[in-house]
Amino acid sequence: MDWLLHFLPDLVGREEALLRAIPRALIAASTLGIAIATITFLVKRRDLPGVYKRVALAFVLLLLCITLSHGVGAFSLFSPSPAYQRVFDSVAAVIALVAVFLIRFALPELLALPSPRELQRNNAHLKSEIDSHIDTMRQLTDIRGELEETVRMRTREWKEINQRFEAALSGSDIAVFNQDKDLVFTWAYNNPHFEIGAEEIIGKMDRDLFAGDVAAQIVEAKRAVLSTGQGTSMNVVVSTVEGGTQYLRLSIEPLRDAAGETIGLTSAVFDLTERHDYETRLQALTSSLALANARFDLALRGSAIMVFSHDADLRYNWIYNPPTGLAPDIMLGRTDEEIWPPEVGRPILAMKREAVATGQPQHGEIVMPLAGSDRHFQVRIEPMTAGNHEVIGLAGVVVDVTESHLQEAHLRLVMRELTHRSKNLLAVIQAMARQTAARSDDPQTFVSRFSARLRAMAASHDLLVAQEWHGAILHDLVNAQLGQAIEPGSDQLKIEGPFISLRPDAVQNIGLALHELTTNASKYGALSVPGGRISLRWAIRDDNRFHMRWEETNGPSVQSPQKSGFGVTLLERSVGQALDGDVTLEFTPGGVVCEIDIPASHVIA
Repeated sequence: MDWLLHFLPDLVGREEALLRAIPRALIAASTLGIAIATITFLVKRRDLPGVYKRVALAFVLLLLCITLSHGVGAFSLFSPSPAYQRVFDSVAAVIALVAVFLIRFALPELLALPSPRELQRNNAHLKSEIDSHIDTMRQLTDIRGELEETVRMRTREWKEINQRFEAALSGSDIAVFNQDKDLVFTWAYNNPHFEIGAEEIIGKMDRDLFAGDVAAQIVEAKRAVLSTGQGTSMNVVVSTVEGGTQYLRLSIEPLRDAAGETIGLTSAVFDLTERHDYETRLQALTSSLALANARFDLALRGSAIMVFSHDADLRYNWIYNPPTGLAPDIMLGRTDEEIWPPEVGRPILAMKREAVATGQPQHGEIVMPLAGSDRHFQVRIEPMTAGNHEVIGLAGVVVDVTESHLQEAHLRLVMRELTHRSKNLLAVIQAMARQTAARSDDPQTFVSRFSARLRAMAASHDLLVAQEWHGAILHDLVNAQLGQAIEPGSDQLKIEGPFISLRPDAVQNIGLALHELTTNASKYGALSVPGGRISLRWAIRDDNRFHMRWEETNGPSVQSPQKSGFGVTLLERSVGQALDGDVTLEFTPGGVVCEIDIPASHVIA
């Protein structure tokens, strides 16, 4: 019992100490747990600002001070140790000072922190900003959706355009390329028509694709475009792998960015080989056609042939070489009914309608009034048919045969005139024969004289035939008749008179007169001696009369004949009467003088 009595005071004292130590221990444990939790928080939240970290560290130190103080206090209740207590109190004091030191330097920054009201305002402003940003994000989301839809639409359009682009180029002889400023190919659409593929072009330069001289020419042109910013085009000729020739046309344009700066080139290459071949053949055909047209034009130029064509409505759509009095302007686009009066156009309209109805060529002759006179035309019309043999128009040739008709009429007139002149000529020859025979002593003399007179008539006729019986030049007539006895230009002959022509009747009669005068002068007159002279003059007098004078001088002495011979009779009677004029004949001692005076109507101006 003594031990119990001894133990009970100790037990009561320990119970009281325990009751005092437990709260301290709990406080120490709690503050230690809070300190550990704070340290864990700081370790995991390394992104906190420094001021927060320093305040938290001070808080941890204070908590450790409390933990240490209460822990040591609780322990000292069971095992009092003043020295141990003082050490821990000193450590706790140092830790507290460190905490105060940390708080001291963090205090200005803590004071700079916003107040709760400011934080509330800032929070409200931040919330407003966040709401605004949310609206903006929503709008951006809507815009993004619209942009994505636009991008999808543009992408679809681009694909469609690219497909159309490729489809268009695939059926053509065109290739398109892009190059950077160093002239390296960066993109290519090469038509399958070309020998090299697009993948073989990208990354290469012109010198890798073309021969040296061609590449130099192309590079020079492209560098000029890069320098000036102005597009250009050029033609080049290259050799193909098969050894042929390919004709290319390059169209070079600057490639620009959104700011308008030149960043490279875009080029289109056109294969003109087939076109060149066509143009070569076309040029040959054009030359042949031009030559044919020239021949056609030469054949019809100056001729009386008109060529024309009609459409299905019988309207003139082409006319070449229209006759005098017609012009293409008044005929093109019109029908014959619109051009000619009914009585004039009816015959040719009938021919054309018959050709359209039957499909068979038609021909005939028509008469039309043109340029104030009737013109005769030979017409031939050919139907023009399509592949189904349907008549789609007419082609025609019109030949002006008016001159032929006039020539035929003139020929008939000439034949009548020839018949008349032949009768007159035969009558003259018959009269000459009778007169020559009556004044000839023997047949030989008759033949000689008659033949000479026939030759004189033939000489006059030769001159008339040469001029188609329109007349003869008087100088030629004089030379022809006097040439039988004297050389033209002889000193014995002097001729004076204007250059005129005589009509056929005057040519024949004056020719006979000159023959008789020349024959007489040769036998008995001025031409029978070397010194004789003949002067022959003619003129048109004011009284509208033609006057010719034959005068002989320096010849033998002349006496009037005892009886009139054929020559005198011919001069005085036949020539004068035939030409409605007068013939005077004088036998002067110096020589024969003959004057012929007839109306000027026998002279051709």
